[in-house]
Formats: sequence, C-alpha cells, structure tokens
Amino acid sequence: MHDLILRSFRHREALWGLLLAAYRVELTGLLSRAAKTGFEDGDTDTVIELSDHIAAAAKLADLSAIRNDALALRACANAAMGGGEREEGKVLVAGLKLIDRILDTAKERETASRTKPAPLLS
Repeated sequence: MHDLILRSFRHREALWGLLLAAYRVELTGLLSRAAKTGFEDGDTDTVIELSDHIAAAAKLADLSAIRNDALALRACANAAMGGGEREEGKVLVAGLKLIDRILDTAKERETASRTKPAPLLS
C-alpha cells in the first residue's frame, strides 16, 4: 500500500489519510476491547505491529508528530510484554494519544485544504 501511495502524486495526501484512518480504526478496536476485558495473548504484539505501520506511514507522509507518538506507543507496548496492568495502562494511554493525534492531524489538513486559495486564472 505504501508503494502505491508513493506513486500516486495527485491523491497522495488523501491516500495517506485513508491509510492512517484504517490503522487508527484497528488500533481503536483493539484498545477498546483491551480496556474492557484486559490484554489477551498477542495483543501487545499487534500493538507493536500497528505502531510500526503507523510510524512508517507517518514518516513517508512527513507527519513527525504522529510518527513520534507511534514510536512512543511501540516503546510502551514493548515494556508491557510480560508486565502487569500498570504497563498495559500505559499502552492504553499512549494508544489514545496516538489516536487523538491522527484525528487532530486529519482535521487540520482538511481545514487547510478548504482554505487554500483558488488558483488564479490568466
């Protein structure tokens, strides 16, 4: 998917947004379930994988704040492997921060695209 987006010059920003939204939805579902029932076997591995994907996409889309939050989530998930509820709580907090960052960035980009001046006709 990353390769396809890199080749699509015309719709690149929209495609990055779509990809990050898909990752956000998957992360939201996992964290929501984990908050209700606790982390299950493999959940931290999935969080690490998702955070790696988000960080890579954010790097290619030049979204350093999202990338930094994704890397912070990855570090929390690594620390939670074999850890207790306290470490899992840190994963939830870091995950929510990343989800909020993705949503805020999408809103900012949408607002910016609406306020761009129309090209001048000659």
